[in-house]
Amino acid sequence: MISFHKCLYAMAVPLAMILVSCGGSDSVSRHVRDRKAYTLGQEHAEIIVSLRDNESSLQDALLDVRARITNIHDRISAQAAADYERGFVEYITEHDDSLARVLF
Repeated sequence: MISFHKCLYAMAVPLAMILVSCGGSDSVSRHVRDRKAYTLGQEHAEIIVSLRDNESSLQDALLDVRARITNIHDRISAQAAADYERGFVEYITEHDDSLARVLF
């Protein structure tokens, strides 16, 4: 049976790759411009933190975040996707440093 940490790591690597690729675009400012996207990222990060002890739900939620980043990028803008990502990452980093170390 696969351990929780191995599963979480397997989910975190693709998510981290997307987060890095979205943040690396030259067209994206380092400053938050889309407060609504940033706040939405924080709200979804809060859900992730609350699910940290439920492996199945955590995996589903991480996949949902990954899909949201892609959808926001494709349907709204690279800036909105970067701001969503920034809100997500900053919330988890500030509220659950051990989970942040696993994910990022």
